[in-house]
Amino acid sequence: MLIGIQLPNSRPGKNAPDKIVASLNESATQPRKQNMETTEVTDTLKSINTTPHLCRSKVKQTALEIACSIRPANKFSRVGMSFVERIEAKVRAAIREEVRIHPSKGKTLL
Repeated sequence: MLIGIQLPNSRPGKNAPDKIVASLNESATQPRKQNMETTEVTDTLKSINTTPHLCRSKVKQTALEIACSIRPANKFSRVGMSFVERIEAKVRAAIREEVRIHPSKGKTLL
């Protein structure tokens, strides 16, 4: 639907400069469904924790401290997510192995 709006200071008789033509359709007044879905997917992906067994900041801090003591010549200042994910995989494997070798007695893993 198109609506012509006449400005208060305009002179009748002039066409284009004196009128503002506005298009009022649903897409202009409501948010687009596609954008909302994209935002929801992005928020969901951000909320997925890829390292649920670790405190990532502590892993990074410890890795940098160890790197400084073992390799003082190298000036590491950052730790990538792939490093943290490898550590997470090793922690999961260690937990799995401990559970596997634990005797089947009692209710508590010791």
